[in-house]
Amino acid sequence: MTNHESRSTMVGEEIFFRPKKRSEKGGEGVQRVLKKALRAACALLLLSVSVFIGHRIYGHLMEDPSFRVREIEVVGCVKIPRESLLSLAKFKEMPNLFTLRIKEVAGRIESHPWVEEVRIRKVFPDKLLIKIEERKPVAILQLEDLYYIDAEGVIFSRVVDRDGYNYPFLTGLTREALEEDSVTSKRLIMKALEILKLVDKDSRFPLGEISEIFMEKTYGIQYFTRIEGIEVRMGWEDFAEKLKRLSLIWSDLKKKGESAASIDCSDLRRMVVKKSL
Repeated sequence: MTNHESRSTMVGEEIFFRPKKRSEKGGEGVQRVLKKALRAACALLLLSVSVFIGHRIYGHLMEDPSFRVREIEVVGCVKIPRESLLSLAKFKEMPNLFTLRIKEVAGRIESHPWVEEVRIRKVFPDKLLIKIEERKPVAILQLEDLYYIDAEGVIFSRVVDRDGYNYPFLTGLTREALEEDSVTSKRLIMKALEILKLVDKDSRFPLGEISEIFMEKTYGIQYFTRIEGIEVRMGWEDFAEKLKRLSLIWSDLKKKGESAASIDCSDLRRMVVKKSL
């Protein structure tokens, strides 16, 4: 066989077999596509069945009386009556734990002025646990009426006659001043609370309990002691250092058998004592 005949035969064979190879590759591609489609269909079917079953189970659980709330435990209530909280929760009837929306219930309970924070937990199968963090008053703010105020300066509830309170009074502000110049008023309140915080931390505070803190826009803070009624002017700043020096002054007066009617600590460099007659 000549070289020319050999090449012709090879070319002929190549031309003859090439379409068959293309056909095989095309068949394999179709099979792969079909397999992927089949897998996707199976996955979709499985998902649909799972959703259907899950929906049926969830519907059954929502109607199952075994998960209806039978016990509500309220923890942390001191000032707030338990009945008041449950009234705010607005349970017309004992709900199913699966249908109960905790955030909505917590939001309603937090509308109570004495509630600072509320946490609600479902305890399966039939219990609801409500944990309350009540606001802690540290003083009573005197406006036209009396209001409790906490350590953060939040005015949260009016004082009623039946309350057995024993907190220092913050005086010197009016509702009108609080509304017209809220920045200055807030500053005065926070300065007064700063003094209370410092005195509360120092068990050695010499002048006894504070009965009243008077807040004045120009001269700052002055307070009155509960037992001896001593007036102490504190100004605006350096309360911690002033209280330390005040302790030394008070100790010296006691050693001498003397008492003071007022002590002016407005100027840290020069404290003035007015002695009692």
